[in-house]
Amino acid sequence: MKNVMILVSGMPATGKTTFASWLSKNLCAPLVCYDHIKEKTLKIMYESCKDPEQYDLFGRIPHGFFWFNIEEIMKSSSLLIAEYFFANLPLVDDTLNDLTTNYNYETITVHMDSTIETAHRRFHDRIEDDSSVEGMRPKEIPYADFEKGVKQNKDFRYGSRFIPVDTEDFSKVSYDDIAARVKKQIGDIIE
Repeated sequence: MKNVMILVSGMPATGKTTFASWLSKNLCAPLVCYDHIKEKTLKIMYESCKDPEQYDLFGRIPHGFFWFNIEEIMKSSSLLIAEYFFANLPLVDDTLNDLTTNYNYETITVHMDSTIETAHRRFHDRIEDDSSVEGMRPKEIPYADFEKGVKQNKDFRYGSRFIPVDTEDFSKVSYDDIAARVKKQIGDIIE
């Protein structure tokens, strides 16, 4: 029997983290969320490290913790949800291939998507959010740079089970409908 990992992918500001957190509660499944790991890591860094030259090192640590946590959960054959800025890069594809093969997992990708223009506008709206941890606050990014930087996130595809979600207008997104599609895919995998 195969185990199941749900990948929540998409560009920044398409609702990945919010949906993944909701789905985690709905399915009673652990969530490994890159943003949550990064936020905790950077909070510790800014509270304890006063040397800005060390910040780059701390910036790489969340990626390691992200993949470490996924593997630890996979060892228990548990259903899990992974939310990340997935991109079809050799390192990401190779890591997913190794993990899914080693632990007998199949993936379901829930891909949150909007136009790049909408994602860019939402991304910049976050700049005003004072609740972000230092180092997590978005910085102004010109549209052309944003477009180039998010192309791999927008085009991400992994595995044969792919659920596209149009998040152009959040008011038209039904988490319950997406969850029903995910549950159907889970049922197909574990039967």
